[in-house]
Amino acid sequence: MLVKNIKKTLGFTLIELMISMLLGLIVIGGVLSIYISTIQASSDVVKSARLNYDLDSVMQFMINDIRRAGYWGGAVTDSDVSANPFMVGTANINSSTGSCILYTYDFDEDGELDITGGTSDDESEYFGFKLDGDEIKVSAAKTVDGVANCGAVDGRWKIITDSKKVSITQLAFSNANFQCLNTTTDEVFDGSCDAAFSAAGGTVGKLITGNDAVEIRQINITLTGNIVNDADVEKTLTSAVKVRNNRIFTQ
Repeated sequence: MLVKNIKKTLGFTLIELMISMLLGLIVIGGVLSIYISTIQASSDVVKSARLNYDLDSVMQFMINDIRRAGYWGGAVTDSDVSANPFMVGTANINSSTGSCILYTYDFDEDGELDITGGTSDDESEYFGFKLDGDEIKVSAAKTVDGVANCGAVDGRWKIITDSKKVSITQLAFSNANFQCLNTTTDEVFDGSCDAAFSAAGGTVGKLITGNDAVEIRQINITLTGNIVNDADVEKTLTSAVKVRNNRIFTQ
């Protein structure tokens, strides 16, 4: 008698296949989530690094240049330092507008305050920084006239930040830490010497006509910016700039 062996063919049921597919999708979803998170984190790091670099560079540029305010090549031995033309009138450092600072210094070291169109030469030694929209602009020696004008919209102001990548939301200058030393009476007034004279009226510590004075100047700077189209990547820098050249004069 012929005996036939019948082998039963085994396979996966529909439920088992569905469970396997679900588990596979969960694993793939987890991998994709980790990948996307890694890419996002890397993108944020790159953006943050770019923002840090740009803001740090601009801040250092401003600090180094503002520190030179009032430098005078004519300040040699036995010279009258109160005659420094870089600390008089509109040539004196001015940050009264908050988002703009103006100042002068002897760029060519000839001892004279050069003004475009003047008699000495065709350069100008009026400098400054200002916030214009979401960009920072700088004035350069050959692009600024002899007028302290933050509102000028012509070619005297040059853009130094890239508004396509970084948006500047705040730029503030403050002279709140000025001090005026009345060397005639050896008294100190917190504030500029001009303010000390205006507040005189016989008050102790204030300047009156004939007093000799030294003005120690410190400019506080606040700078805030963020990455364009990603305001969450933001940074704020603050710095205090001690102007190297004290203002010396007789009231």
